[in-house]
Amino acid sequence: MKTIFSKPAASCIRVVAVVSVILLAGICSRSAFAYTAENEALLSRLDSILENPEVWDGMKRHRIAEIQRRKDKAVTLEEDYWLNKQLYNEYSVYDADSAMTYAVRNLDIANRWGDEDKKMEWNINRSFLLSVTGLLREAQDIVDSIDMNSLPEDLKTKYFNQGAYLYSHFGQYQGDNRLTKTDYYVRSHAYQDSAFRHAPVSDPLYLWHKSWAHENIEGEVRDQIKAELIAAVDSSAMETREDAMKAYALSRIYKREGDRENRLKYLIKAAICDIRISNKDIASLEEIGKMMLEDDNIDRAYTYIDFCQKRAQEYHNRIRSLSLAAAEKTIREKYSARDASQRKKLHIALWVLFAVTLILVFAVVMIIQKNKRLVDSRKELESLNRQLSDNVAELTSLREAQEQANSRLKEMNVELTEVNDRLAESNLIKEEYVGQMFSICSEYINKIDSFRKEVARKLKSGQSDALLKSVTSTSMVQSELKEFYRLFDSIFLNIFPNFVNDFNELLRPEERITLADGDLLNTPLRIYALVRLGINDSVKIAALLHCSSQTVYNNRLRIRNKAIVPKEDFADTVRTIGRFKI
Repeated sequence: MKTIFSKPAASCIRVVAVVSVILLAGICSRSAFAYTAENEALLSRLDSILENPEVWDGMKRHRIAEIQRRKDKAVTLEEDYWLNKQLYNEYSVYDADSAMTYAVRNLDIANRWGDEDKKMEWNINRSFLLSVTGLLREAQDIVDSIDMNSLPEDLKTKYFNQGAYLYSHFGQYQGDNRLTKTDYYVRSHAYQDSAFRHAPVSDPLYLWHKSWAHENIEGEVRDQIKAELIAAVDSSAMETREDAMKAYALSRIYKREGDRENRLKYLIKAAICDIRISNKDIASLEEIGKMMLEDDNIDRAYTYIDFCQKRAQEYHNRIRSLSLAAAEKTIREKYSARDASQRKKLHIALWVLFAVTLILVFAVVMIIQKNKRLVDSRKELESLNRQLSDNVAELTSLREAQEQANSRLKEMNVELTEVNDRLAESNLIKEEYVGQMFSICSEYINKIDSFRKEVARKLKSGQSDALLKSVTSTSMVQSELKEFYRLFDSIFLNIFPNFVNDFNELLRPEERITLADGDLLNTPLRIYALVRLGINDSVKIAALLHCSSQTVYNNRLRIRNKAIVPKEDFADTVRTIGRFKI
């Protein structure tokens, strides 16, 4: 098999594999969805949150259960009323039926109290829930039954906002009936204007009302509203329904300005917030799904629209379910179109693969024939390679032997150089000393002859006492010894002029030797000068310097203790001072 499927055959197989992968990639490829890096990150976060909505629903149910436990312990009607209100707020966009239950209960309590303001407040809440669930006429009847003039100021914003919400749903319900649809939207906008006029600045939804009331106004007013919304949204924790509504309002401004990326950015922020608070009436996610549909990002569009549809059905939001159904239909059509396109590409790819396979079979047959001719050549080449390997191994062995011989020769050259250096140094020292010794010996012969003549003269003249005094005096010996030291110092330093400095370098800085004025060497330096000349025996050094062996020993020991080199190596180091290099 090795021979049949050689490298050329493998190359052909790889070519076919690459072609196959390219074709399959073309079949499976989707449109490239180009969004900003920030929006891509936000979409990824949104996808992650959508994978586990039960986490946020669990938190919602936990809050509701906690309020319900407190409600079960309520003892007064007023306490029951406020806990009903909290449960309504929790259920209002989570479970319309449960929210309606608590709205009706608080309406009953308001009737029992005879509190007209609270009755109107809970009728407005009931109208909202009826609008959400698609019972628009019933919701309208409640709105029409409320005397707007009798409303307290704090309920007017809520009343007009509900009217805008109701007629907006009427408009959505009309579908393609543009005439009545436009009329309902005009009425919705009128309610929005009224809601804004009555909304105090402290209202959490003040900017929401302001943006809707001015949605058709351009220029500085829109820029100011946009700046206020950006500051509010970007600085918020995005944890409440009000936060989501502000982000949604900001996305609508960007939509009117044609800024698609910023519109998508704030819709995603609104959708993430809506999911985290378990809002099942998610207009923001529905719009994102429709934008994905426009981009042919069908998979994401399906995920978002399907999630909204399930939430709308759980919430019984008939109006949103109808709107989502149209989007789902478009998604199914796009899926069908994409599947048809991919099937067509698959058929083309299969034909191309068939043609490539035929080419491959032909190429393999040709390669097999060539491989058969190459077998013998390869065997012969392998034989030559083995011979070459043997020759290379033998040559390597010879080269290693030669390198070892060269290395030994270099070592011998180094040793010979050192011997020559020592011989040259010894010869120079001998030459220097021989000349000096001849001079000293001649001088001492002259001195002895002069002393002989002086002795003879004094003996002839009968000056025996003076002669005895001269002979027994040590002054002459001391004088000659001093002269001997001077000559030794002079001769030695003539040969080794830097000896004192080099010797001091071997001692600690604070222990270095300082000579008195006029001195060339002192006793320790003379001792180690003789060591430098090769005389290491303390007895011999004592004899040469006319001092005791103990004096030599003590001086040598004291100097070694001051050295910066190991004591046992000190003498050997001194013998290297001023070594000659030839």
